[in-house]
Amino acid sequence: MRYWQALAFCRDQLVQDEWRAVSLDRFSEALGCTRRNAQLVIKRLVKEQILDWQAGVGRGNLPQAKLLKRVDARLKRQAEHYLKAGQIEPAISLLPEQERSSFLGDYLAQYQSKPSDSDILQIPFYRATHGLDPISISRRTEHHIASYLYAKLIHFEHKSAEFRCDLAQFYQLRGDTLTVVLRKHLYFHDGSELTAHSVKGHFERLIGSCSGCRPLFEFIDEVIVDGERQLRFISHQMPRLLPKLLAHTAMGISKESGEKRFGAGPFMLVEQNEWRTLLRVFPRYHGYRPWIDGIEIWNLGANAKEFTLHSDVAHGREVRKYGSEGFVAKRQWEPGCVYAMLNPQRHSWMAVTEHRAWLQGLLSTMLPPSDLEGEVLAKAQGMMGQPDLSPASVEQAHPLLADLNLSLPRSPLTILTYQLSTHITVAEQVANQLSSVGIGCNIEVLPFPEFDNEKRLAEADIIISGEVFSDDSDMSWLGWLLCTSSVNACLSADNKHWLKRQAVEIMKQETAECRLARFESLERELVERGLYQPLYHTQQDLNVSEHIAAPDLLANGWIDFSQVVIMPKPNRRAAS
Repeated sequence: MRYWQALAFCRDQLVQDEWRAVSLDRFSEALGCTRRNAQLVIKRLVKEQILDWQAGVGRGNLPQAKLLKRVDARLKRQAEHYLKAGQIEPAISLLPEQERSSFLGDYLAQYQSKPSDSDILQIPFYRATHGLDPISISRRTEHHIASYLYAKLIHFEHKSAEFRCDLAQFYQLRGDTLTVVLRKHLYFHDGSELTAHSVKGHFERLIGSCSGCRPLFEFIDEVIVDGERQLRFISHQMPRLLPKLLAHTAMGISKESGEKRFGAGPFMLVEQNEWRTLLRVFPRYHGYRPWIDGIEIWNLGANAKEFTLHSDVAHGREVRKYGSEGFVAKRQWEPGCVYAMLNPQRHSWMAVTEHRAWLQGLLSTMLPPSDLEGEVLAKAQGMMGQPDLSPASVEQAHPLLADLNLSLPRSPLTILTYQLSTHITVAEQVANQLSSVGIGCNIEVLPFPEFDNEKRLAEADIIISGEVFSDDSDMSWLGWLLCTSSVNACLSADNKHWLKRQAVEIMKQETAECRLARFESLERELVERGLYQPLYHTQQDLNVSEHIAAPDLLANGWIDFSQVVIMPKPNRRAAS
């Protein structure tokens, strides 16, 4: 590998037939080796007449080098060799940065039509996947992937809206205690046994972490192990929450071994880098084996055309861009909404309740943006409300601040959002609304997970974010109200205490209908306090190959990978 890294360095740093000064230290740093080893590689390149090298003469004079022949073709062939061997990162490292995604797209389009003994679900994605530690995940894509890597004690069945055993063979809630008996012969992906002590160890890691969902798990007062296969979870304040907590992604049981993390779910994580996330079926899984053998999620950016057209699952935006033949559209309105949080704690103008109320009125006059690439939005009245699908019409003019005897802010307001096209568009829309009435503002866009930082969010005056609710509405409400950084960043200590107290009281209600009504009332209270304003519902748009037998969309906009079946067809393409 060091030899090929040297060729890539020469290609990027030197010019053919032209002497350039280059330090030996810089050369050895690029190769990740000592100066002596770098000198050995240089001698080989000189012997092969690829490089000419002259040592520096005199103190302070750098060596001189020039490239004698082009090496691009050799490097590309070696990159293809690495790809065929499944070595993605070494392959990508040999290519210029601007050519990497197009190279992957071309390679996948070339090889995916060949037959294979394995059935691999192939998915193009617009970004690389982030960390997959179940304890620290905060994005829905990573939540979905992690649900197949890390089995939980209890599983929430979205079709029946009931809890079912997973790692648990039996569980029972009596009073403030939930007792769990584990199945026999449970194993992590590394082959080690999963016991009650493994479960408690995972919980202790969670409760000792900085996980955003930790406030929910602090309602668990004690975990007691009663042998290798039995343990008890105790909650004095919210015992009703216990089964829901054990079905949460963060309680996907994991173990750490060095720098690696292992779960016990139906799929194992084989590879995760900037370009590919690869999952393979776990042969010792305790439940029903998925039909497919693996899942490949490729980050190809703007160069995904050929791969998209030969994939199994793709966003409707990409399919419509490149042609929709061979795909079946699956659409539904996303539970949850895009919203604005208004921070009264940073800017003196935002601290005035009347100012925030006026601002909420201004935001409520905005119509859904129509210039989104394939994205459909509708006005929202709340997280769980129905989208307003009435024809768009010009909203009534909002009263100016001067007409209400309210002052303009003396310094610009800061609008913060994260690197998602829909939210950036909405942030720009909010900025335009403010500018139209004479209020200065600045937009800041942060990538994920940098955006998900309460201290950083507290430096903004208006936060544009979004929430996607799951099938378990109780957990969705609690997660959003108590564990969301964008919400917490805008709440005073008193408001946080009030919100937690309200959530505890709501969870004492016996029926789901009563709890839902109380949560919606609490959401309206946040609006009335000038802290939160719902804006838009988003339409989920996933397109599935007609050769895939898959169930309908889940609440998070994905399909259930465990239920996917690839129907036979001539010349089934190979997995890359």
